[in-house]
Amino acid sequence: MRILINILLVIVVFYSCNSQQKDVKNIVREWQGREIVVPQQIEYKILGRDTLCTDFWNRPYKILTYIDSVGCSSCQMGLPYWQSLIEIVEHQQLDVAIVFVIHSSNYPLLSTELKAFEFNYPVVYDYDNSFDKLNHFPPAPYRTFLLDKDNKVQLIGSPIDTPQVWELYKKMITQSQ
Repeated sequence: MRILINILLVIVVFYSCNSQQKDVKNIVREWQGREIVVPQQIEYKILGRDTLCTDFWNRPYKILTYIDSVGCSSCQMGLPYWQSLIEIVEHQQLDVAIVFVIHSSNYPLLSTELKAFEFNYPVVYDYDNSFDKLNHFPPAPYRTFLLDKDNKVQLIGSPIDTPQVWELYKKMITQSQ
């Protein structure tokens, strides 16, 4: 009986891993080369205060990460990791904008979190969830993209979660410089 249960467990685990891999492949296939539509009205803030960012969308590459209020937004944001990545980008003088788009159910709390982490980088406050309405993003964690100059998806994945993903991003970004 115990052997039968172990065999069933292995089959279930194998099936779910296979199913997950198929889902990832389908997401990558669907999003590769897809253009991210940017809403007409965008509100940028730094540490909760309004700011202007005119050059973000004109850069040859953008790393766009979309975060919604489902779950723990401060956990999803990974601010210390993004701060480290921003420092690397600036130090290596890579011509890439990092665009944070956040749709939150609690913007005052979001502002407080950004201030607590001293996150002195522009963030898009997507009050109306316009980005997701226009683009229909895949489920988390597949909401970070490397975009080219035309806002077309080149790579999918978070460069703060996986060093190999950052290496792929960096390779693509530096090829054009």
